[in-house]
Amino acid sequence: MDLESFFKTTRDDIEERLNAQTEGTEEKERLRYFLNHGKRLRPLLCILVFKACGGKEEGYKEALDLAATIELQHSASLVHDDIIDGDLTRRDRSSYHRIFGVEDAILIGHRAIVLGFKNALGHSPKIMETLLDVWEESLEGELKDIEARKEIIALLESGVNYYFDAVEKKTASLFAGAAKIGSQEAKAPEELQNIFWEYGKQLGIAYQLADDSKDICSGNIEALSLTWIVKQLDDATRRSFIGIMKKSPKSLINVLSELNIDAQVLFLDEIAKRLRIAENIARSTAIPENKFKPLLLDAPNYMIDKLLENKYD
Repeated sequence: MDLESFFKTTRDDIEERLNAQTEGTEEKERLRYFLNHGKRLRPLLCILVFKACGGKEEGYKEALDLAATIELQHSASLVHDDIIDGDLTRRDRSSYHRIFGVEDAILIGHRAIVLGFKNALGHSPKIMETLLDVWEESLEGELKDIEARKEIIALLESGVNYYFDAVEKKTASLFAGAAKIGSQEAKAPEELQNIFWEYGKQLGIAYQLADDSKDICSGNIEALSLTWIVKQLDDATRRSFIGIMKKSPKSLINVLSELNIDAQVLFLDEIAKRLRIAENIARSTAIPENKFKPLLLDAPNYMIDKLLENKYD
Protein backbone atom coordinates (compact mmCIF):
# COMPACT_ATOMS: atom_id res chain seq x y z
CA MET A 1 0.00 0.00 0.00
CA ASP A 2 1.29 3.47 -0.86
CA LEU A 3 0.32 6.76 0.74
CA GLU A 4 -1.41 8.13 -2.36
CA SER A 5 -3.82 5.20 -2.64
CA PHE A 6 -4.49 5.17 1.11
CA PHE A 7 -5.27 8.88 1.11
CA LYS A 8 -7.50 8.59 -1.97
CA THR A 9 -9.68 5.92 -0.38
CA THR A 10 -9.75 7.70 2.97
CA ARG A 11 -10.51 11.07 1.38
CA ASP A 12 -13.57 9.54 -0.32
CA ASP A 13 -14.80 8.30 3.07
CA ILE A 14 -14.24 11.73 4.64
CA GLU A 15 -16.11 13.45 1.79
CA GLU A 16 -19.04 11.07 2.22
CA ARG A 17 -19.16 11.85 5.95
CA LEU A 18 -18.99 15.62 5.37
CA ASN A 19 -21.68 15.48 2.68
CA ALA A 20 -23.99 13.55 5.00
CA GLN A 21 -23.57 16.22 7.65
CA THR A 22 -24.27 19.14 5.31
CA GLU A 23 -27.48 17.83 3.77
CA GLY A 24 -30.89 19.14 4.71
CA THR A 25 -31.39 22.79 5.54
CA GLU A 26 -30.25 25.61 3.28
CA GLU A 27 -27.97 26.77 6.08
CA LYS A 28 -26.23 23.41 6.27
CA GLU A 29 -25.83 23.23 2.53
CA ARG A 30 -24.12 26.61 2.53
CA LEU A 31 -21.42 24.95 4.61
CA ARG A 32 -20.41 23.13 1.44
CA TYR A 33 -19.35 26.38 -0.17
CA PHE A 34 -16.32 26.72 2.07
CA LEU A 35 -15.81 23.00 2.60
CA ASN A 36 -15.42 22.29 -1.13
CA HIS A 37 -11.95 21.94 -2.71
CA GLY A 38 -9.97 21.50 0.51
CA LYS A 39 -7.16 18.94 0.50
CA ARG A 40 -8.40 17.36 3.76
CA LEU A 41 -4.83 16.93 5.01
CA ARG A 42 -5.67 17.30 8.70
CA PRO A 43 -8.48 14.71 8.75
CA LEU A 44 -6.37 12.40 6.59
CA LEU A 45 -3.61 12.67 9.17
CA CYS A 46 -6.11 11.79 11.90
CA ILE A 47 -7.17 8.60 10.12
CA LEU A 48 -3.61 7.62 9.20
CA VAL A 49 -2.56 7.83 12.85
CA PHE A 50 -5.70 5.97 13.91
CA LYS A 51 -4.70 3.11 11.59
CA ALA A 52 -1.01 3.26 12.54
CA CYS A 53 -1.98 2.89 16.20
CA GLY A 54 -3.92 -0.26 15.47
CA GLY A 55 -7.39 1.28 15.30
CA LYS A 56 -9.99 -1.40 14.68
CA GLU A 57 -12.31 -1.51 11.67
CA GLU A 58 -15.35 -1.41 13.94
CA GLY A 59 -14.12 1.95 15.25
CA TYR A 60 -13.48 3.43 11.80
CA LYS A 61 -16.84 5.23 11.52
CA GLU A 62 -16.25 6.95 14.86
CA ALA A 63 -12.76 7.96 13.71
CA LEU A 64 -14.32 9.46 10.56
CA ASP A 65 -16.66 11.51 12.77
CA LEU A 66 -13.61 13.03 14.47
CA ALA A 67 -11.86 13.58 11.14
CA ALA A 68 -14.94 15.47 9.94
CA THR A 69 -14.85 17.55 13.14
CA ILE A 70 -11.28 18.59 12.41
CA GLU A 71 -12.15 19.62 8.84
CA LEU A 72 -15.23 21.55 9.91
CA GLN A 73 -13.29 23.50 12.52
CA HIS A 74 -10.37 24.15 10.21
CA SER A 75 -12.69 25.39 7.46
CA ALA A 76 -14.54 27.62 9.92
CA SER A 77 -11.23 29.20 10.93
CA LEU A 78 -10.53 29.99 7.26
CA VAL A 79 -13.88 31.74 6.85
CA HIS A 80 -13.15 33.91 9.89
CA ASP A 81 -9.53 34.50 8.81
CA ASP A 82 -10.74 35.82 5.45
CA ILE A 83 -12.90 38.39 7.24
CA ILE A 84 -10.02 39.49 9.49
CA ASP A 85 -7.54 39.67 6.61
CA GLY A 86 -9.97 41.19 4.11
CA ASP A 87 -9.20 38.38 1.64
CA LEU A 88 -11.60 38.28 -1.29
CA THR A 89 -10.65 34.84 -2.63
CA ARG A 90 -10.24 31.41 -1.10
CA ARG A 91 -9.53 28.16 -2.91
CA ASP A 92 -9.56 29.88 -6.29
CA ARG A 93 -12.99 31.48 -5.95
CA SER A 94 -14.69 34.27 -4.00
CA SER A 95 -14.35 33.99 -0.23
CA TYR A 96 -17.48 33.11 1.71
CA HIS A 97 -18.10 36.56 3.19
CA ARG A 98 -17.83 38.16 -0.25
CA ILE A 99 -20.72 36.03 -1.50
CA PHE A 100 -22.96 35.78 1.56
CA GLY A 101 -21.91 38.77 3.66
CA VAL A 102 -19.81 39.20 6.79
CA GLU A 103 -22.66 38.57 9.24
CA ASP A 104 -23.57 35.28 7.59
CA ALA A 105 -19.90 34.26 7.39
CA ILE A 106 -19.34 34.81 11.11
CA LEU A 107 -22.42 32.81 12.05
CA ILE A 108 -21.89 29.98 9.55
CA GLY A 109 -18.34 29.61 10.86
CA HIS A 110 -19.69 29.23 14.38
CA ARG A 111 -22.28 26.78 13.03
CA ALA A 112 -19.51 24.61 11.61
CA ILE A 113 -17.63 24.68 14.92
CA VAL A 114 -20.75 23.60 16.83
CA LEU A 115 -21.48 20.84 14.30
CA GLY A 116 -17.91 19.63 14.69
CA PHE A 117 -18.17 19.42 18.47
CA LYS A 118 -21.47 17.56 18.15
CA ASN A 119 -19.62 14.94 16.11
CA ALA A 120 -17.30 14.39 19.05
CA LEU A 121 -20.07 13.83 21.58
CA GLY A 122 -20.01 10.27 22.84
CA HIS A 123 -16.25 9.98 22.43
CA SER A 124 -13.94 9.99 25.41
CA PRO A 125 -13.66 13.14 27.57
CA LYS A 126 -9.94 13.20 26.73
CA ILE A 127 -10.76 13.64 23.05
CA MET A 128 -13.13 16.51 23.82
CA GLU A 129 -10.40 18.06 25.97
CA THR A 130 -7.91 17.80 23.08
CA LEU A 131 -10.37 19.43 20.67
CA LEU A 132 -11.01 22.30 23.07
CA ASP A 133 -7.30 22.77 23.78
CA VAL A 134 -6.54 22.88 20.05
CA TRP A 135 -9.28 25.43 19.40
CA GLU A 136 -8.06 27.60 22.26
CA GLU A 137 -4.47 27.48 21.01
CA SER A 138 -5.59 28.33 17.49
CA LEU A 139 -7.39 31.42 18.76
CA GLU A 140 -4.34 32.51 20.77
CA GLY A 141 -2.20 32.18 17.65
CA GLU A 142 -4.62 34.31 15.65
CA LEU A 143 -4.54 37.01 18.34
CA LYS A 144 -0.73 37.06 18.23
CA ASP A 145 -0.89 37.42 14.46
CA ILE A 146 -3.23 40.42 14.75
CA GLU A 147 -1.04 41.99 17.44
CA ALA A 148 2.08 41.62 15.28
CA ARG A 149 0.46 43.44 12.36
CA LYS A 150 -0.40 46.42 14.56
CA GLU A 151 3.01 46.72 16.20
CA ILE A 152 5.40 45.42 13.57
CA ILE A 153 8.06 48.16 13.85
CA ALA A 154 8.02 48.03 17.64
CA LEU A 155 8.37 44.24 17.53
CA LEU A 156 11.29 44.40 15.13
CA GLU A 157 13.05 47.00 17.26
CA SER A 158 12.50 45.00 20.45
CA GLY A 159 13.82 41.81 18.87
CA VAL A 160 10.71 39.91 19.97
CA ASN A 161 9.96 36.95 17.71
CA TYR A 162 6.38 35.74 17.94
CA TYR A 163 6.60 33.70 14.78
CA PHE A 164 7.07 30.12 15.95
CA ASP A 165 4.92 30.60 19.02
CA ALA A 166 2.07 31.84 16.81
CA VAL A 167 2.68 29.16 14.16
CA GLU A 168 2.59 26.39 16.77
CA LYS A 169 -0.70 27.69 18.12
CA LYS A 170 -2.49 28.86 14.99
CA THR A 171 -1.49 26.17 12.48
CA ALA A 172 0.58 23.39 14.03
CA SER A 173 -1.91 22.81 16.86
CA LEU A 174 -4.52 21.64 14.33
CA PHE A 175 -2.10 19.11 12.84
CA ALA A 176 -0.90 18.06 16.30
CA GLY A 177 -4.48 17.73 17.52
CA ALA A 178 -5.52 15.71 14.47
CA ALA A 179 -2.68 13.26 15.06
CA LYS A 180 -3.29 12.98 18.79
CA ILE A 181 -7.05 12.50 18.38
CA GLY A 182 -6.40 9.69 15.91
CA SER A 183 -4.22 7.96 18.49
CA GLN A 184 -6.74 8.60 21.27
CA GLU A 185 -9.58 7.11 19.24
CA ALA A 186 -7.39 4.03 18.65
CA LYS A 187 -6.93 3.84 22.45
CA ALA A 188 -3.15 4.17 22.16
CA PRO A 189 -1.16 4.54 25.40
CA GLU A 190 -0.48 8.11 26.57
CA GLU A 191 3.20 7.86 25.57
CA LEU A 192 2.18 7.18 21.98
CA GLN A 193 -0.41 9.97 22.04
CA ASN A 194 2.33 12.41 23.05
CA ILE A 195 4.61 11.11 20.30
CA PHE A 196 1.93 11.74 17.70
CA TRP A 197 1.18 15.19 19.08
CA GLU A 198 4.83 16.10 18.47
CA TYR A 199 4.79 14.44 15.04
CA GLY A 200 1.76 16.48 14.01
CA LYS A 201 3.22 19.67 15.46
CA GLN A 202 6.44 19.40 13.46
CA LEU A 203 4.46 18.61 10.32
CA GLY A 204 2.22 21.60 10.95
CA ILE A 205 5.15 23.96 11.47
CA ALA A 206 6.70 22.77 8.20
CA TYR A 207 3.33 23.28 6.49
CA GLN A 208 3.02 26.90 7.66
CA LEU A 209 6.64 27.62 6.73
CA ALA A 210 5.97 26.29 3.24
CA ASP A 211 2.81 28.40 2.98
CA ASP A 212 4.73 31.51 4.04
CA SER A 213 7.55 30.73 1.63
CA LYS A 214 4.97 30.72 -1.19
CA ASP A 215 3.90 34.20 -0.11
CA ILE A 216 7.51 35.37 -0.38
CA CYS A 217 7.68 34.04 -3.94
CA SER A 218 4.58 36.07 -4.79
CA GLY A 219 6.00 39.21 -3.19
CA ASN A 220 4.14 39.11 0.12
CA ILE A 221 5.52 38.73 3.63
CA GLU A 222 3.35 38.40 6.71
CA ALA A 223 4.22 40.48 9.76
CA LEU A 224 4.85 37.47 11.98
CA SER A 225 7.19 35.75 9.55
CA LEU A 226 9.05 39.03 9.14
CA THR A 227 9.89 39.06 12.87
CA TRP A 228 11.56 35.68 12.41
CA ILE A 229 13.43 36.69 9.25
CA VAL A 230 14.82 39.81 10.92
CA LYS A 231 15.81 37.76 13.98
CA GLN A 232 18.20 35.76 11.76
CA LEU A 233 20.11 38.86 10.66
CA ASP A 234 23.25 40.26 12.23
CA ASP A 235 22.86 43.43 14.29
CA ALA A 236 24.08 45.82 11.58
CA THR A 237 21.82 44.36 8.88
CA ARG A 238 18.87 44.31 11.27
CA ARG A 239 19.35 48.01 12.05
CA SER A 240 19.61 48.80 8.35
CA PHE A 241 16.45 46.84 7.60
CA ILE A 242 14.41 48.58 10.31
CA GLY A 243 15.79 51.97 9.27
CA ILE A 244 14.75 51.47 5.66
CA MET A 245 11.29 50.30 6.70
CA LYS A 246 10.77 53.40 8.82
CA LYS A 247 11.85 55.84 6.14
CA SER A 248 10.73 54.25 2.90
CA PRO A 249 7.40 52.95 1.55
CA LYS A 250 9.26 50.26 -0.43
CA SER A 251 7.83 46.76 -0.38
CA LEU A 252 9.40 44.32 2.07
CA ILE A 253 10.61 42.17 -0.80
CA ASN A 254 12.50 45.13 -2.25
CA VAL A 255 14.05 45.92 1.13
CA LEU A 256 15.24 42.33 1.53
CA SER A 257 16.64 42.36 -1.98
CA GLU A 258 18.43 45.66 -1.38
CA LEU A 259 20.18 44.13 1.64
CA ASN A 260 20.95 40.84 -0.18
CA ILE A 261 18.77 38.82 2.19
CA ASP A 262 17.43 35.59 0.69
CA ALA A 263 14.41 34.91 2.90
CA GLN A 264 13.41 31.96 0.73
CA VAL A 265 16.55 30.06 1.70
CA LEU A 266 15.85 30.67 5.39
CA PHE A 267 12.41 29.14 5.03
CA LEU A 268 13.51 26.18 2.93
CA ASP A 269 16.23 25.27 5.43
CA GLU A 270 13.79 25.40 8.32
CA ILE A 271 11.20 23.36 6.42
CA ALA A 272 13.79 20.64 5.75
CA LYS A 273 14.74 20.64 9.44
CA ARG A 274 11.13 20.21 10.60
CA LEU A 275 10.46 17.46 8.08
CA ARG A 276 13.52 15.55 9.31
CA ILE A 277 12.27 15.80 12.89
CA ALA A 278 8.83 14.49 11.88
CA GLU A 279 10.37 11.62 9.93
CA ASN A 280 12.59 10.67 12.87
CA ILE A 281 9.55 10.65 15.15
CA ALA A 282 7.80 8.34 12.68
CA ARG A 283 10.66 5.85 13.12
CA SER A 284 10.04 5.59 16.87
CA THR A 285 10.06 2.04 18.19
CA ALA A 286 7.03 2.97 20.31
CA ILE A 287 4.91 3.07 17.13
CA PRO A 288 3.57 -0.41 16.28
CA GLU A 289 5.12 -2.22 13.33
CA ASN A 290 2.33 -2.53 10.80
CA LYS A 291 1.63 -1.66 7.17
CA PHE A 292 0.71 1.92 8.07
CA LYS A 293 3.94 2.84 9.85
CA PRO A 294 5.92 3.35 6.59
CA LEU A 295 3.20 5.75 5.44
CA LEU A 296 3.97 7.97 8.44
CA LEU A 297 7.46 8.44 6.97
CA ASP A 298 6.05 9.51 3.61
CA ALA A 299 3.29 11.78 4.92
CA PRO A 300 5.34 14.89 5.84
CA ASN A 301 6.87 15.40 2.39
CA TYR A 302 3.60 14.40 0.70
CA MET A 303 1.66 17.08 2.56
CA ILE A 304 4.20 19.80 1.86
CA ASP A 305 4.22 18.83 -1.82
CA LYS A 306 0.43 19.07 -1.91
CA LEU A 307 0.60 22.58 -0.46
CA LEU A 308 3.19 23.69 -3.00
CA GLU A 309 1.14 22.26 -5.88
CA ASN A 310 -1.58 24.86 -5.33
CA LYS A 311 -2.84 27.41 -2.85
CA TYR A 312 -5.78 25.47 -1.49
CA ASP A 313 -5.81 24.74 2.25
